[in-house]
Amino acid sequence: MAEGKTKRFDATLVALRGILIVAAALVAFFYPVQAVQVLVMVGGGLLLVDGILGLATIDYAAPRTTGHWLALARNLLSIAAGVIVLCSGLLVSVFTLTFLARLVGLLALLVGLIEMASSFLGSDRQTRLWPTLVGGAVYAAFGLALMFVPLTSASTLMRIATILMLLYALLLLYRAWRIRTAV
Repeated sequence: MAEGKTKRFDATLVALRGILIVAAALVAFFYPVQAVQVLVMVGGGLLLVDGILGLATIDYAAPRTTGHWLALARNLLSIAAGVIVLCSGLLVSVFTLTFLARLVGLLALLVGLIEMASSFLGSDRQTRLWPTLVGGAVYAAFGLALMFVPLTSASTLMRIATILMLLYALLLLYRAWRIRTAV
């Protein structure tokens, strides 16, 4: 019974991550000009919340396997990227905006690669292999877009980010549904 409650809680947290990302993507889709202006703050907040909620879903009582450490690293990198983005107003006086965008892009790429690698580990690998691989690929694509799409093409980056955010959110909602139905 306690395990069922834990699974439902995990499913709720994963679904909350997906819902937050869907909301941000819809705002960006319908208000692209304002979204470009606010993207830094919203994107940083999303990365930060995604990392924090991801940390909350880790089973700290479980044995310290490679999967545990990868999940911990993935969520800490997401939190670091979120903090960098949220503090970019202060950091831009020290670093260029291009450097900060590429740094956050590199962190997002690493988060995606770690998520893809972790999909091959763990006992529930068969039930979460493809959603985790695709989710990691979406994160990695977002990182690559931040690293290589010029900041002067903000509207193009906004469209790419919106599509990637929606894909990632749909995968999170699918993962929450799979967790919930496994109870």
